[in-house]
Amino acid sequence: MRTNIRISLFLSVAVAFLCLYGCRLRHVSPSDPGYLRSAEKYYERIGEGEDVDWNEEIPVFHYWREIPSGDYYFDVPSDEQVGEWQELCEERNQTDSTFRFYVQGCYADMNQYVTVMDFVELWYHDDSRILDDDLTTWRLMQYDTLMNKVPDSEFDKFFSIKNTVQGLLLFEAGSQWELNFQAGLEADFQEYYDRLLVREAVRHSGGRLGEALEKEQEAWLSYHAAVDSAFRVIDGDPHGLVGSAWSMAIGGILSDNARMREVSLGDFYFALTDSLDYRFAHRRSMIGEYDIERHSRVTEGDVLREYGRFSAFFRDKDFFEPEFSYPLAVLRSALEEEKSAWTLWMASRRKVSSLLEGLCKDAYDNSTNNVLRYKLIMLKNRYQGYGVISGYTEECLLPYTCDDSEIAPFSFEEKWRAH
Repeated sequence: MRTNIRISLFLSVAVAFLCLYGCRLRHVSPSDPGYLRSAEKYYERIGEGEDVDWNEEIPVFHYWREIPSGDYYFDVPSDEQVGEWQELCEERNQTDSTFRFYVQGCYADMNQYVTVMDFVELWYHDDSRILDDDLTTWRLMQYDTLMNKVPDSEFDKFFSIKNTVQGLLLFEAGSQWELNFQAGLEADFQEYYDRLLVREAVRHSGGRLGEALEKEQEAWLSYHAAVDSAFRVIDGDPHGLVGSAWSMAIGGILSDNARMREVSLGDFYFALTDSLDYRFAHRRSMIGEYDIERHSRVTEGDVLREYGRFSAFFRDKDFFEPEFSYPLAVLRSALEEEKSAWTLWMASRRKVSSLLEGLCKDAYDNSTNNVLRYKLIMLKNRYQGYGVISGYTEECLLPYTCDDSEIAPFSFEEKWRAH
């Protein structure tokens, strides 16, 4: 009934089989057939109709490029950092292999495959986050040669990063395990993108404004963590019966919430650095015209009232079945803690706004309104739609692309009961 619970035994067995068969990396020695000595050759896409052995085992390895320091978008990582990263990535090269049909059936080429697996092994699975933001940018530049062209503006720079990440994550997940880390990586990359925006905004602001932006970031991080905690209670199960797609669901809401951070800061940063003509929304860039997102006014009161309706929804025992849900008091406490963190974040944004004027204030305040609209839709959807969901649940959700007039009368409860 709720997202990600009661996953069937058949699905679990199928997922386990696919993970072991399609994803497991196996040992191969240099003398084995198919061992490759030309890295460039296997960074190319094999065309359709070519006479190849799709069941051939091919080794996993890296082909590094030198990147001139002048081509870096931000800070240049040290030689020690790059060397440690390369060494950790290459530890798999001498012992691991995979099937050609797996790499070139699910991924565009070996380059995409090894890049995704690098982030999975040394970022997604590593709580120490050895891959800091500048190393992440360096690794993306290794993956996409188009990033090695210095952009003309800050907008183009961030657009290039986002475009590269979207291309990297555009692979066909062959198992639930891959769907899980695909969703997790999407959230991780969105958070990385957000941190870059904040760091560069603080760097270009300085003074009181820079300090206010740093405090606003601290408030955002507390709120983002509170969303994670609340979701694990609201959509979770006290007995741990959450199913194999639970990681995918968590990655989904964190990615969704992290996109709100981009909405909250992107236009302001480009106005601050590129002097974006905010009124007419025309500028020179690699994509031509940049459209400013504007919506009908949403108030903080609208969002707080929706928090109250969400809390009341916890009493619906048809949806929050007692056997599979946390107690009412726990559910309400989790949402209340998130609401408190949200309120503090909004207060920190009012402080930043008070220090702005002109174009930058217009951009920042408009972004705050877009954030309020975004959050209102998240709450109205009752944190559903993440992980593996049914068709009727999807039909009950309000999309972010909806018309502003559709938001106020929308009720997830009414739609869900009707289905």
